[in-house]
Amino acid sequence: MIIVNQAKDMIVNFNNVESIDIVVDLDGTGKLPHEIYYETNSKREKLGTYSTEERAKEVFNEIIKAYEKAGNLAFEINEDETEVKLTHNSNVFEMPEE
Repeated sequence: MIIVNQAKDMIVNFNNVESIDIVVDLDGTGKLPHEIYYETNSKREKLGTYSTEERAKEVFNEIIKAYEKAGNLAFEINEDETEVKLTHNSNVFEMPEE
């Protein structure tokens, strides 16, 4: 799976990621942004910035769900159940704007 950062100017190969974490409002005021970072053995970079810790956690969980689905096969059945089509779940996760 790859992750496209929020700025849409970088992709990250999830296979190379060692960790993903949320940097929360460290001063406790609730006014600072909450950022999601990924880390490899050679670098640490921001994936996205969110206005609340709750939203950052939601996006974090979306990444987990996308990873769980990545590479799995799925089936689509038309309305009258006469046709089944094999599909492939997306291997791309795009960081939401907000």
